Amino acid sequence: MASTYRRRRIVWSFIFLAGCALFYVSTHDISSWSIPASLKDLGFSPSSSRAGQVAIAKLKDIAQRQPVDEVQGLLYFVTQYTDRRLVEDDGLIAVEGLGRVAVDPEDKVDLRVYAPDGDDKWESHLRVLTEEYPLVVFSKTYCPFSQRAKALLGSYAINPSPFVVELNTRSDGPVLQKILARVTGRRTVPNVLLHGKSIGGSDDIHALHESHQLKRILEEAGLEVNGPVVDSQADTI
Repeated sequence: MASTYRRRRIVWSFIFLAGCALFYVSTHDISSWSIPASLKDLGFSPSSSRAGQVAIAKLKDIAQRQPVDEVQGLLYFVTQYTDRRLVEDDGLIAVEGLGRVAVDPEDKVDLRVYAPDGDDKWESHLRVLTEEYPLVVFSKTYCPFSQRAKALLGSYAINPSPFVVELNTRSDGPVLQKILARVTGRRTVPNVLLHGKSIGGSDDIHALHESHQLKRILEEAGLEVNGPVVDSQADTI
């Protein structure tokens, strides 16, 4: 009986330590690990054998695997690379590690295109989107529906403020709009995205406003809302 209990303790201790190890690996860059010289002298090195190399590869894969949707990649591109376009020289975009790429908006775009400088730390990128750009509006400057939606959102005094992408002022505007249609299901502007999910266009957010749901939705998404301002221009457009 005592030996059975001891074995159970050993098994549970091993499971606990393995869980701690996986958690540490998932939150740290194991590529920077180093082996003390004294151990190297004894021939101990995880990269000294094929089994060790496979183990490291698996651990790094676990640490780097992040569920990133294409829409989040697109949002990161438009918010962080404001001077870049998906269509640049000769209709191509230069991407680190891929070369010059032609973007087909009808097909899923490689996430590396949305971080063209080669920075693939998507866990960090998603944090930036969540904290700094939770609300993104795809608009066209001349569109009355876009103007109406932006006026309404402006009356809510939202913090962080909505990040507005004016598609008609960008050389890749048509490409962006086709990608948005594919990944959000909405082909027209405005297209209001809250944490990467489309909550609709002008009529949709006005309906939410009139039913007194818009403020609650924004606040539940973590935004600070100081409005709507009474008798705002948004209500008279």
